[in-house]
Amino acid sequence: MALIQLTVYPRETTGKNANRRTRARGRIPAVVYGARDRAASVELDAGQFVRAFAGRGGSGHILTLTEVADSRTAVALLREVQKHPVRDTILHVDLFEIPANEPITVQVPIELIGESPDVKRGDASVFRARHTVGVRCLPSVLPEHVQIDVSSLRVGAKVHVSDVQVPAGEIDDDLEDVVLVLQSTAVFAEAEAAPAAEGEAAAEGEAAEEKGDEEK
Repeated sequence: MALIQLTVYPRETTGKNANRRTRARGRIPAVVYGARDRAASVELDAGQFVRAFAGRGGSGHILTLTEVADSRTAVALLREVQKHPVRDTILHVDLFEIPANEPITVQVPIELIGESPDVKRGDASVFRARHTVGVRCLPSVLPEHVQIDVSSLRVGAKVHVSDVQVPAGEIDDDLEDVVLVLQSTAVFAEAEAAPAAEGEAAAEGEAAEEKGDEEK
């Protein structure tokens, strides 16, 4: 997977007022923690950051940082993105630098491919217990997602973490965890029908009581 590329600019001043001026210039205040001697205060280009993470959401992404000051490159983990509670604009970003030559464990999204014949006929539906799985590998070969082919699965089939195949590295997660189950749609129909039947029975009971009271 090609890592997300971000340009890092030095930040000389810190504090609430300085951060406000940084954002007014189209930059995002950020801090890089981790492999350095001390945390580094930096700036990110707001437009580049938004474009890089459009549709990705959340944290946990692996990035390649290129520092303008000395052309130094580093691999980092996006640890936290702070947003304005009303305007949804990005206020601050926390990054965690990691050694590029050491394996790391990251929760990678699971992508389903294919379609089960039972799902296609409407006899089953896919219940997903997990949407990510832990993968341990070098940052440079971290997969963007792992795929599970459901085209051969039938009603009642279960896929565990141990069944997931990764293109690089290895699974670093609870192998017994269930990822998905193909559940019969009849189960859902029965579950939905039960409350309705109970409601009808209760209504009939109330009607009978009212009729008895009237007769008395």
